[in-house]
Amino acid sequence: SMSFRVALGVRPQVFDSARESADTATDSLQIVVDSPVLSAVQLASLTTQDRVPVREFAAVAPAPEGGLDAAALAAAIDALCDDVVAFARTSGGIAILSDRGISADRSALPMVFAVSAVNQRLITEGLRLRVSVIADSGQVESSHHLALLLGFGAAAVHPHTVARRAAEKFADDPDSAFDRWAKAAIKSLGKTMGRVGLCTVESYIGGEFFEPNFLDTTDEYLHPWFATLRSPAGGVGLEPIAALLNGAHAAAVSEPLDTDRDLPLLGLFKERAEGAGHSFGATAVRRWEEMNHGAGSGASGPNQHGAGKR
Repeated sequence: SMSFRVALGVRPQVFDSARESADTATDSLQIVVDSPVLSAVQLASLTTQDRVPVREFAAVAPAPEGGLDAAALAAAIDALCDDVVAFARTSGGIAILSDRGISADRSALPMVFAVSAVNQRLITEGLRLRVSVIADSGQVESSHHLALLLGFGAAAVHPHTVARRAAEKFADDPDSAFDRWAKAAIKSLGKTMGRVGLCTVESYIGGEFFEPNFLDTTDEYLHPWFATLRSPAGGVGLEPIAALLNGAHAAAVSEPLDTDRDLPLLGLFKERAEGAGHSFGATAVRRWEEMNHGAGSGASGPNQHGAGKR
């Protein structure tokens, strides 16, 4: 059977030299949760307990009128990394990265980038075992987002927009509604873990079991955050991603939304002009067909890339 329990806090020291330098009065304490998907009550309990050090870090950045460029976005993520590293050095414990503080002049950092960047910096500084990272994020919309955040280093996740949605749609029993989402997400996560032969979520956390298609991990900004990953097909750097984030932030704070129909159609599930998700895929498929067409025998016709004769 699979285990989804997660221990939060400074990891126990294995080597004698590390034990001698550790503060055993605090470093040996951990909090164990049954699932990496935290409810609002569980997150609040973590922030108010006093047995394991915990600190919240704002995963947001100033949003100037013209929007963030790649350099400013990278600087904001690097500053977040500096703060978490300082916390790891002074006390260690639980670091909560939260994107709740968005406003007209403050935009959310992309949480996958932030988590991966923090994870890599802690590894580089030799402090990874001193911090458990929790993502308190509104960017978790599906089990895939959960798998990404855990895979890039988060020990647990609280999807606060899912919790608010449960409260809005199921006011009579929002806790049960949230639990149903969490159970479905964990079931999907278990299938993902099974594909790579893992039966404990703590073995999955930080394993980076992904191939970053269409993301240029050699980009000067992205490479330190995804140092161990290579994209066989290449992809975009941080600059166009920053532009997309600026557009999403501007749309989110421009006008109040009355109903679901006021939300923009992003093209995540169906191709949309200037949409996201499938738009990148459609472009890649067209380029792939052009490459194959150029490398072929020069024959043309409707059956060359279709379901015609081979």
